[in-house]
Amino acid sequence: MTTSSDNRTPPPTSGGDHWFELTATLSEESKEAFGTWLGLELELLVTDLAGFETPDSRRKSLRR
Repeated sequence: MTTSSDNRTPPPTSGGDHWFELTATLSEESKEAFGTWLGLELELLVTDLAGFETPDSRRKSLRR
């Protein structure tokens, strides 16, 4: 007897083909909404992380 564990989906490949397959099923409106949301989340993250930045840390990263 076959079970669902016998029909496992292979893991995503490192080539990223699974991403293209997923996005091909989404509407342009959905992709734009996701892009807008992601951009806002990244802006919030940058703002939150700015509290950890100091003049010394900036100089150190510039010397690298």
